[in-house]
Amino acid sequence: MKIKELKKTVNVSWSPVELYPVMIAAGSAAQQVDESFSSNSYLELYSLNLAESSLDLELKSSLQTQHRFQKLVWSGAGVIVGGCDGGLLQFYDAEKALKGSTDALVGSSTKHTGNVSALDINPYQKNLLASGASESEIFIWDLNNTSQPMAPGNRSQPYDHVQGLAWNQQSRTRWRSVSWHPNVATQLCIASEDDQVPVIQLWDLRLAASPLVTFEGHDKGVMATAWCRHDPELLLSAGKDGRVARW
Repeated sequence: MKIKELKKTVNVSWSPVELYPVMIAAGSAAQQVDESFSSNSYLELYSLNLAESSLDLELKSSLQTQHRFQKLVWSGAGVIVGGCDGGLLQFYDAEKALKGSTDALVGSSTKHTGNVSALDINPYQKNLLASGASESEIFIWDLNNTSQPMAPGNRSQPYDHVQGLAWNQQSRTRWRSVSWHPNVATQLCIASEDDQVPVIQLWDLRLAASPLVTFEGHDKGVMATAWCRHDPELLLSAGKDGRVARW
């Protein structure tokens, strides 16, 4: 059953759960032509307004933008992020955008080398953004400081365009340490600092459905891990239980 509609060629994002009433961000879609054949581009915010029986969304704010959007996400940290053509990411202050302020655009980046088609906000840390673009590029961003994004690992080959990505919605484990295998480029160990689940997992990114091995031996959370450079079959771990273990 259709309850609302918007007759525009846009990319959309729900407002975060922290914001009420529920809203929708809509950004003019890149590489598309709408019914009006207009070349203008906009970032618009709409109220869902379910109390009204009309199919129309209630427009709350409209900002003209220089670029159209491949993807749009709205973070609980109060930032609307737009992925655009040419490797461009744009960061908008959601509160300023809602007021229609001309200075709502608070930052941008061209770290990516191709069209940014994939974005997702971490469900547990609202300031963390994952982005994907051409050439198998994936970056992790801190929305509090967007100057230095992190690449989570080597790019997959052959290079391809990243069309979608998503954070794991199920796991709430706090992973304290990440250590790449010194000889196997696709393998890494992650260690949990959670006292309830003090485990170390060895993963291979080529077989990412489940860990290759899970090491259990600490009584409290694991604070650090380190591979032996002389013998890559040996791994050390240090825990909050005051123990150092060799695996």
